[in-house]
Amino acid sequence: MGALASEHRVAILRELAAADGPLRFSELRERVGMCDTGRFNYHLGELRDRFVREEDGGYVLGHAGERVVLAAGDLDPEGAAALADAYESAGDGGECPVCGERGCDRVVHVHLSGA
Repeated sequence: MGALASEHRVAILRELAAADGPLRFSELRERVGMCDTGRFNYHLGELRDRFVREEDGGYVLGHAGERVVLAAGDLDPEGAAALADAYESAGDGGECPVCGERGCDRVVHVHLSGA
């Protein structure tokens, strides 16, 4: 949860949730409102792989990022419904894309390694 302990990182997740597709680094940085490229890169790096993925030359929310935005409940109702619908249709036969269980209804679902 330490990766989410910054208003800048939460703003990155919100902007990716509101986007219609992948956002390039510079476009995402401008939407978040950060002028310092190095500082923005640091915050994006803290989210990358766990909450944000690179795709088609830009950044998109990963599954965990979607769940954080939904749990925060700060999307408009249409945006929240769209993310929830995308989550519901993900997976094979209604299986959770994180744990593989059918009917998994966890809002925040994080796997911790034993290492």
